[in-house]
Amino acid sequence: MKPLRSLTLLMLLIPFTLSADVGSIMRQGNALARKEAYGEAIKKYQEALVQEPDNTKIHFNIARALYKMNKYAEATSEYQLCLLTKNRKTQAQSFYNIGNCQFKQGQLDAAINSYSTSLLLNPKDRDAKQNLEFCQKIKEQLKNQPQSDSTKQNQQNQQSPQPQSQPQAQSQPQPKPGEIGKEDANRILQALQNKEKENMKNQQEKVEKEKVEKDW
Repeated sequence: MKPLRSLTLLMLLIPFTLSADVGSIMRQGNALARKEAYGEAIKKYQEALVQEPDNTKIHFNIARALYKMNKYAEATSEYQLCLLTKNRKTQAQSFYNIGNCQFKQGQLDAAINSYSTSLLLNPKDRDAKQNLEFCQKIKEQLKNQPQSDSTKQNQQNQQSPQPQSQPQAQSQPQPKPGEIGKEDANRILQALQNKEKENMKNQQEKVEKEKVEKDW
C-alpha cells in the first residue's frame, strides 16, 4: 500500500512541478530580454512553450522579442495567436501591437484597421487613439503629395508599351492594395521615429505597450 500511496502523491506533484518549471524558464527569458538578448530570450520562451503550447502570455513575450529584433512579420504571427484568449485587454493590446508591426512594414491601411479594432476592445486606450489619428493624418498627407518619380515612370511604362523589337525594362514591383511604396514607407518610418522620440521625451517613465502584464 505504501508504494501505491507514494506513486499517487508523485502524480499529484507533477502538475505543480511542470508549472514551476515554466515559471522559472519564463523568468530566465524575461531577464535575457531586459538585457536586450532577444534571440536567447526567444529560445527560453520556446522552451516554456513546449510545456504550455496554448499559453498566450508566452506567445506575447515571443512576439515582443521578435518586434524588438525588427522581425515584424514573425511578431505579427505570434501576436495573432494571442487573440485566441478571451481576455479583452490582451486582445486589445495584441491588436495594438499588430498595428505597430504593420505600420513598420508600410501597411498603412492594415495598421489603421488594427488600431481601430484595438479601440473597439478598449476605447480608453490613448496610445491606440493617437496612433490611429497619426496613421490617418499620414494617409491624408500622402494623398495630397505629388507622386514620386518612380511611380510616375511606372505608370508611363504601363500606359505606353514598348515596341516588340525592344526588350521591355523590368518594372519595379507595385505596392499591393492597402500598402504604400518604398519611398512613402521610408517617409512614414522617419515620421514614426520622430514621433517615438517625442513620446520618449515627454513620457520617459511611461511603460511600453508591448511590456508583459506580469513578470513571471
